Amino acid sequence: MPKQTIFEGTLLDETLTYTLAELIQMGHITDTVIVEMVEFGVIEPQGKMQEQWVFTSRSVIRFNKAMRLHQDLAINWAGISLVLDLLEERDDLRQQLGVKNRTT
Repeated sequence: MPKQTIFEGTLLDETLTYTLAELIQMGHITDTVIVEMVEFGVIEPQGKMQEQWVFTSRSVIRFNKAMRLHQDLAINWAGISLVLDLLEERDDLRQQLGVKNRTT
């Protein structure tokens, strides 16, 4: 019997953006918390000034993961940024290995 491969992923609409106000409402937090998240590299806004900030779907996914890590494990924003970066790197490496294994 041939080996079955299961693919897993997240579909993102890169054209969809969220405002600062929408993130505040999503997380039930203040703008100060979001500013801290931006300063520590947890999420990256598009736009130079805070009044112009919009966030991509990728940032919103990171935002939701960050909020869970912060609430559930009480990790600080610097630690959360590192954790999320490492998780993304792990996922990228797994994807590369999966592609390499399928071609050999």
